[in-house]
Amino acid sequence: MSAEVLWRPVRELGELLRSRKVRAVELAELYLDRLERIGPRYNAVVTVMRDHALGQARRADAEIASGRWRGPLHGIPYGAKDLLATAGAPTTWGAAPYREQHFDFDATVIRKLEVAGAVLCAKLAMIELAGGMGYRQPNASFTGPCINPWAPDAWSGGSSSGSGAAVASGLVPFAIGSETWGSILSPAGYCGLAGLRPTYGRVSRHGAMALCWTLDKLGPLALTADDCGLVLSAIAGPDPADPTASDRVYRYDAAERRSFRFGVLRDATDGCEEAVVKNFQRSLETLRTMGSVEEVTLPDLPWEQTTRIILQVEAASAFEDLIESGGITGLTAPEVHFIPYARDTIRATTRWWRRAA
Repeated sequence: MSAEVLWRPVRELGELLRSRKVRAVELAELYLDRLERIGPRYNAVVTVMRDHALGQARRADAEIASGRWRGPLHGIPYGAKDLLATAGAPTTWGAAPYREQHFDFDATVIRKLEVAGAVLCAKLAMIELAGGMGYRQPNASFTGPCINPWAPDAWSGGSSSGSGAAVASGLVPFAIGSETWGSILSPAGYCGLAGLRPTYGRVSRHGAMALCWTLDKLGPLALTADDCGLVLSAIAGPDPADPTASDRVYRYDAAERRSFRFGVLRDATDGCEEAVVKNFQRSLETLRTMGSVEEVTLPDLPWEQTTRIILQVEAASAFEDLIESGGITGLTAPEVHFIPYARDTIRATTRWWRRAA
């Protein structure tokens, strides 16, 4: 199969599969080969799920051939950030102490993508514990720093670093990442991709590592915004296993024409390099073709400090056992061997609540 298909958007790949111009097994083998051969170059892959992927691809081919087409993701390979539980592979959370961790179930997002017919090919690298204990360098992962395919001396961004590098280097057509504070948008921006950080509650987090219950979101990284819409349509929706998942219906229709109102912070590009400012302005021009763009000013409140307290308290609570056992010394980034103890002293953590009770 020609490598040209590697850079086709998901919608186009889906049409090739639906028309049977391309077979799902052929497509899966193409991406599996790249994951095994090129993935290590970018430190982007934790586990390649070859047997699992080929089994799903064979089923997709059989269903499509019999007229049972499930939709635009049917037969499309993808990768998942390694904080999503998968019954067929380790789920390491990007951290050395959890390298052999296994779950006997699939996260809801993985299950919904299987229902859509997508083919899970790999678990992708990430910053250890999604940066939950803090990190000050890209090396905070036992797989090593994920390399940006556009520049071998640059990072792909965290904490969904493997998801960004894998899509940008043609290892998978799309990937699932997570964002607590910039972890989808950062690698998408660094790697020249579309990244979609859904509204809180739009996508179930059941089976995903908890970092910060108040802020965690799951979403796609892909080549185009349209691809992200297709993936979100498959993974959004209520879930009895996650009470925070919204029961509001989500429907993505690329043909639907709507007029949007976009708000842009007045000082959004203050201190940025000239090239960044120019790219930002070009992006605003694109948005103006879809609606109005208005400058806004947020009230002068301690947004960052407040968010940091929420994140630090909930992360210290989520990993309380790892901190109290001293297991954090097994993490790769040296700075996280002591930072969590400082966070654990904040009286809002679960440890202090139990003491008060």
